[in-house]
Amino acid sequence: MEEKFRRSLYPELDDTDYGIIRALQQNARLPFTQIAKDLGVTEKTIRMRVQQLQDEGTLSLVGIVNPVKAGLHVQAIIQIAVEAEKLDEVVAALNEIVEIRLIVLTSGDYQLFTQVLVRSYEELSEFLMKKLYKVPGIVRTNVINELKILKSKYNFVR
Repeated sequence: MEEKFRRSLYPELDDTDYGIIRALQQNARLPFTQIAKDLGVTEKTIRMRVQQLQDEGTLSLVGIVNPVKAGLHVQAIIQIAVEAEKLDEVVAALNEIVEIRLIVLTSGDYQLFTQVLVRSYEELSEFLMKKLYKVPGIVRTNVINELKILKSKYNFVR
């Protein structure tokens, strides 16, 4: 019953695409021959479907780096309030800042939600003072330090 419910959440995907995506989310290096065997189709079908899913933008096969293992020990969420007429310019400026991993347009008191990854609190302070606070159009910010990541998943198809 649980599996039927999960499958019903993704009516845009047929059973083969759903099976491929679930398998690759668990192990992106899983051989197409194994996926084909598990799904009862040919390896050529899997290869063609994966290519189609990638071409459509439904599926991306990428390596995910653990930021802490890569030396980025400090992660912060920063909410940013922006002058309405300068939103596009602020977003363009933020896109150029390498420490910013994520920029999201939101509703509420802060128009933007960002995630920043740096090596130390000293580097976070330097980032704030020398980069973020110098961006014209930013009215105020709310810096939230991530103390501990309790869940981080990339399994969007369940």
